[in-house]
Parts: sequence; structure tokens; C-alpha cells
Amino acid sequence: MADRVVVFRKRLLSYSETFIADQGQLLPRYRPLYCGFQRDHSGLALIEASPRVLFEDLSRRPGLDKILFRLGLRINPAWLEALHRADPALIHAHFMNDGIDAIRLGRRLEVPTLTTLHGHDITKYDNATTQSRRTRDFFDQVTRVIAVSNFIAEQALQRGCPPDKLVQHYIGIDVQKFTLEKRETESPSLLFVGRLVEKKGCTYLLQAVARLRKRFPDLALSIIGEGELKTSLQREAAELGIEVEFAGTASASEIRQRLAQSWVFVAPSVTAGDGDAEGLGMVFLEAQALRTPVVSFRSGGIVEAVADQESGLLCEEKDVDSLADNIAQLLDNSTLRRHMGDQGRSRVEQMFDIRKQCARLETIYDEIR
Repeated sequence: MADRVVVFRKRLLSYSETFIADQGQLLPRYRPLYCGFQRDHSGLALIEASPRVLFEDLSRRPGLDKILFRLGLRINPAWLEALHRADPALIHAHFMNDGIDAIRLGRRLEVPTLTTLHGHDITKYDNATTQSRRTRDFFDQVTRVIAVSNFIAEQALQRGCPPDKLVQHYIGIDVQKFTLEKRETESPSLLFVGRLVEKKGCTYLLQAVARLRKRFPDLALSIIGEGELKTSLQREAAELGIEVEFAGTASASEIRQRLAQSWVFVAPSVTAGDGDAEGLGMVFLEAQALRTPVVSFRSGGIVEAVADQESGLLCEEKDVDSLADNIAQLLDNSTLRRHMGDQGRSRVEQMFDIRKQCARLETIYDEIR
């Protein structure tokens, strides 16, 4: 019988965290047990066929129990019993705050704990500073830390992660889900997918499109996503005099369809004022898997997700003129788009196939047991 790994996320599971669901379900030897404090209905369907433990279902006062647990005063015996029955070999948490909770559980279960750092959990100044006792305690107590990119690995080292506890490992995407034929729209089209927050740099995309308006009068821009900046971005688009489709949220299958049809995927992420930066950017991999070239900034882990001049075009953060020039270069040259699209697909298959990456992840599991 395969060994059990507890996959811990405090809320199971956001609709945007397909990567967590896929990674657990595609492990070749270990069996996942998804565990969290409470359900997140937006993405719970991602793991509906997998075993899971939701602490809120095992508690009459889940909020109080969580507070007592985090204060180190008491752990609900039903929580422990449910996990003991699963007899896990280790706990794998995602994001630092979840990793801190996982350490407490691992200590009681007497199993090692591993945490994947994804981005904001280590880059934001208020989440992880060199002076933070909480961060130091986390690095002292966790068994192993996985960084989703070399950029995140460097951030972890700067914030005190012991080098012997750290390993860089790309999660990857399920390339078998990205098999749609590349069929571009009749008119030139750009697609953005992401949360409408400062880090995603949507304002620079709008400014770039405004510069391209006369040269490409029939250029269509679609923005998929929601967030706190949506209203201000809609206002900015109107002030710039450009037509933009703000499509709201979309299912994974709808996003794949739109990616396969778009001429270029543009997501000009930046380092936000609070330090938040892209850890890697799964949607960059998804675009390349569907043979859609990428235009973005050289920010965070994007330089690892996208091969500049091979599968996309990158320029310096907030350089709107260069961003517009790179978009125009691809819109003007269908041969270049096809070439970069093919390069992107090949690169994802070689470096970011989640099935290959899950097999490598299990060697990390084996090492810490």
C-alpha cells in the first residue's frame, strides 16, 4: 500500500489553486489526504474525489478550537484522531502560514513537515522579514522547505532559511489538460489572466494598448480576473479611450480555450509596493503549453517561467514603451508567434510537466522520512 501524505491548506481549496490539487492527485507512489481548517467552496470540487479531513466538521466550536491550537494551548482530540487513522508519513503544507500550522500538527503526529513557499508568503515585507521571530521559528522547526523557483529560493535564504533545509522544485502543470489546437482569432487579440491587484501590473498593459491603438485599430484586449483594482482599471481604460473586455472570473476550461485563441498572452507583473512579486506564475506555463507566446516584465520568477526571446519577450518592469514594442513585434509577425509558441510548448513539456515533477517531489519526501 502506498504511503500517505497529508496535504495541508488552511482553506480547502481556492479555485485558483489547481496546482495544489493536481500535485497531490498525480503523485505516483504517495496517496494524498487533503486537510484544512475549513472548506472553500470556490474550489472544493477540485478535490471532491479525494479523501480529506476538514477540522470544522470535527468541532462544535471550530473558531475557538483553531485559536487554542495556534496558541499552543489545546488541540481538538478529534482532529488528531482523524489524522492518526490515516497514518501519514509526512505533512506537506503550502504557503508559510499554513506551514506553521502544519509544524504543530506534525509535532503531535511525530512526522516530518515540508512546506512549499510560493511567492507573497516570503516576498511581502509584512509576511516575512529578517527580524520576524515567527519566520525564524518556522525555519528552525520545519523539516524541509521547497521554493517554487530560484527567485523564491533566494528570497528564503535572505530571510534566514538554512541552506541545508532548502530545495528548489518546480511544481509544473498537467500538460495533458493543455492539448487544444492553436487557432487564433481572426483579428489580433491579447489576453490577460490574473487577479486585479497591484502586483499583476494591469495598468501598464492598458497604457501599452493605448499606445498601440492607432497601429492596430481592431486590437482586442480581454482581461480575465477579479480584484480590488477592477473599478479603477475600468475607469483608466475609459480615460485612455480603449475598449477592454473585463470578463470577470472564468473556469479552467474557459481559460484554456481563450489562451488557445489569443495571439499573445500579456501579463506585465511587477514588484508591488509591499514587496509582493511573482514566485513563478502558473498561467505563464499554461499559455506556453497552448503555444501562445508571452509578453511580460522581468519580474520575480517570470524569468524562469518564460525564456526571453525563445517563448516570449520580456522587458524591464514598468517600461511601457518596450512592453508595447514587444506586443507589436509579435502582432506583426505570425511566423515569430508560431515559432515562439512551439518553443513554449516544448519548454513546458521538458521542464514543467507535473507528472515528471511529482516523481521528483517524491524523492524529496523519501529523503525526509
